[in-house]
Amino acid sequence: MRRLQFYLYTSFAALYMINLFSQQDWLTDIQGVIGIGAFLVSIVGSNRTYQTIGIIFFLISSVLFFIYDLPYSSITTYFTSMGLLLTLLYIIPFINHYMIVGEYDQSLFEILQKNTPNLGKFYVKSYLTSYVLTIFIFLSMIPLVFSLIKEKTAGFKENLTQQFATRAVLRPLAAANTWSPIEVYIALVVAYTGSSYLVLLPVLLGFSLTMLLLDTSLGYFKYRKIKLQSNDHTHSKANYRKLASLVLFLILFITIAALTHTLTGLVFFDAIILVIIPYTMLWALITKRFQTFVRYNQQVWGEQIWTMQNFMMLLLPVGVFNEVVGATPIFDQVMASFAWLENTPLLLFVFIQLSSMILAFFGFHPLVTLSLQGLFVTPFLDTINPLSISIVMIISVISNDMTGTFNIPITMLNQYFKRNPYQLTLWNIGYALIFGGTGVLIAYLLL
Repeated sequence: MRRLQFYLYTSFAALYMINLFSQQDWLTDIQGVIGIGAFLVSIVGSNRTYQTIGIIFFLISSVLFFIYDLPYSSITTYFTSMGLLLTLLYIIPFINHYMIVGEYDQSLFEILQKNTPNLGKFYVKSYLTSYVLTIFIFLSMIPLVFSLIKEKTAGFKENLTQQFATRAVLRPLAAANTWSPIEVYIALVVAYTGSSYLVLLPVLLGFSLTMLLLDTSLGYFKYRKIKLQSNDHTHSKANYRKLASLVLFLILFITIAALTHTLTGLVFFDAIILVIIPYTMLWALITKRFQTFVRYNQQVWGEQIWTMQNFMMLLLPVGVFNEVVGATPIFDQVMASFAWLENTPLLLFVFIQLSSMILAFFGFHPLVTLSLQGLFVTPFLDTINPLSISIVMIISVISNDMTGTFNIPITMLNQYFKRNPYQLTLWNIGYALIFGGTGVLIAYLLL
């Protein structure tokens, strides 16, 4: 079964990358057929929670498909709708594996150890590490930072470690993504509202830094009374050189991805997908770790297949559900009933915030949520400042990085916890409401 999963998952990702350039319908159909096969082989052995959610989404999609008499020719296309995310998730571990082989994680760990007498100070350091790494390596920072946190908190109860990790990983992820110029959600919102990213940038960056200062302060005071064992780690020159190499690695990676994006016209995350493997292989060759890098990938790829099994079980049926719902008039009728919000912009902003959070609880992908909200807010753009609407939409959807029960960040982190994903949502929901509420306030003040 594992070998079949490997062939199906790899073929699905490979065909997605090939079709970025060919754009052939028959290749899309083949990818969709492979997606169906990948879904079927992922049912047995995947995490029970994702089995349940995936099957529920699939059954609802099937009922809607027949009720609205949708064309059978669309079925294979529906199973490719999550191609970008699944391919990205399949490829991203190459970066994390190189970080481990290059021993960057150990250098970061030793620096985090220095002058860290209590868990409060370690929280601040972990938060800042997550924030900076998010800007450069996105979701691949999750396993890297979690491994550092797990090692540092090994002497504490598992529940404390997990709560600490959800705060120190998911919250800075959301804060950093709020202003990132390569965040796909920001690009989508700008396309819907017609706002200028350069005008949005200072507002979003100011918001992000405010949230950074707020949560590092809250985390420090929450954990400062929990003492950590003393250690003798020092900042060696080797660690500084290692971190300088990491910065160069990340800057060149973003630069090459941006150039690929510009030269090919592909969306940025598609460019990242194409760059990751050759770039990490070339860097491993330059740093004389090529053979070690290849062997390490061979050793851990079995675990990666298990991880992808959960992702396939969750995202493929969610993608089908989103496509089926988008092809029906279900939400058109709902949206029409909210036209009165045009005269009450504050309520409109609150509605956008809460709808984004609630839809995420039930497994709606952020791109689908933004698509629905984009259609919903279009009639309001002539009477309400598009800048304000953009700010609320961006902050609302990105706040789900820490509370979206079935979004990718929580799903990735929960691979280590093996808990009900709603538990991770509950740990962050209070702060997420503050996060989103602050965005609503800023948007209202800019009207």
